[in-house]
Amino acid sequence: MKLHTRFSIPECRSRLESAVDAEGFGFSLSGYAGSREVLGKIRKMSFRLQKRRSYRNSFAPFFYGQFTPADGGTIIEGEFKMHPFVRAFMTFWFSFLAIFVVAALVLPSRGQPEAAGARILMLLTAGLLAAFGVGLVKFGQRLGGSVQQTITTFLKKTLETNDVV
Repeated sequence: MKLHTRFSIPECRSRLESAVDAEGFGFSLSGYAGSREVLGKIRKMSFRLQKRRSYRNSFAPFFYGQFTPADGGTIIEGEFKMHPFVRAFMTFWFSFLAIFVVAALVLPSRGQPEAAGARILMLLTAGLLAAFGVGLVKFGQRLGGSVQQTITTFLKKTLETNDVV
């Protein structure tokens, strides 16, 4: 996503900081202090936004954005992605499954029925774990389905932006 605003980078930061609750733990249903719909972490030239939820969903997307100076204002460019820890965990999960499948395929059977049964059990287990991993990600993304619309609308309203092609 790429948006253009007439405001300077410091003004954009200021507007975002005043419109979001900081991503810091506190006492509320979402686990974060405050009551605003959008939570954020604003830095000098970048920011991260997420929609407040009253439930835990590690697979819901965050908006990672950057400020870039432009003629007559600022370009806000960014994308929706899962949190880096969740991406790393899922990479580990599916890498482990790949190694598990390779191990099952190279497991020597030597005509022993027990080894063939163990191979089938390992492949079945790997398939179930892969389906569980994919299902977990898809379910989490579905729960967070309105996040992109909410954050896009929030940015357009708060920073008075126009879409840039």
